[in-house]
Amino acid sequence: MEYISAIPFLVVMVFFLLLYSSGKKKYAAFVQALDKKDYNMKDFMPAGFAFMELIKYKYASNLDRSIRRDLAELHDKDYIEFYLRVTWALAATGGLLGLVLATMLFAAMNGDVTYLALGLALAVVLVWAAFQDTRQKVAARHNSISIDLPDLTNQIVILSGAGLTLRGALLKIAQEMPSETPLYQMLDKVAEKMEHGATDEEALDILTTQCNMPEMRRFVSVILQNMHRGGTDVLTALGEIGRELWSARKAAANRIAEETTTKLLFPMMLMLIAVIILVVAPAVMGMGI
Repeated sequence: MEYISAIPFLVVMVFFLLLYSSGKKKYAAFVQALDKKDYNMKDFMPAGFAFMELIKYKYASNLDRSIRRDLAELHDKDYIEFYLRVTWALAATGGLLGLVLATMLFAAMNGDVTYLALGLALAVVLVWAAFQDTRQKVAARHNSISIDLPDLTNQIVILSGAGLTLRGALLKIAQEMPSETPLYQMLDKVAEKMEHGATDEEALDILTTQCNMPEMRRFVSVILQNMHRGGTDVLTALGEIGRELWSARKAAANRIAEETTTKLLFPMMLMLIAVIILVVAPAVMGMGI
């Protein structure tokens, strides 16, 4: 029985090593372009790329369209297809490693199905986490933009009131503000396009494409209307948007605070367990004596 329970592990391990070997050279450039901090399974991802090639996946499902929309906010349009394949390769790698672990536990525990189920559950979690990671990055990006957008709106109102056109105000802010957050990084791209002869619509399209938020779409709509028609009503409209955005900023700050509290909960639970063990262990050992 011990030898029989080891057969699934050997089969899965050989399959994984074959995939890794075939993908290591072919996808070396793909893997090398990834940041280890963002892709902690980077070293094993050649197997994921090779697996996706093996099953001839077409990247044409509803899930793929949803992932593309998220990736459009995180990366330039030229790299969306690359990162879509990276996402699937990461998911495949997690699933394969989970399957290796599941069959290894099954073999180590002499065919105990419970451990096989635990390993398979881990594989499912790793696959889910690969897709969830992109959405979490988009959500964090939206929170950051929600915090910065009220300030940007107020700066535009002040500069426009001082006599600058909206285009001039955007260019001045892009030149003077440090590009350390997603909003001002996008604004740098907008300014660069404007300076290279792009139309206002083409330049500002970056904001709505790389930040698919209702607040941003409304903000861009007001800016474009003023650039087309002119008028003084834009300052009033931007002032109203600014007040609404300050409320959204408070909500974003509250979300970040709640997420921080949630992240601290797990370490606190581990510390509590450690304290309980330190308190209870001497008593239990004393009873054993």
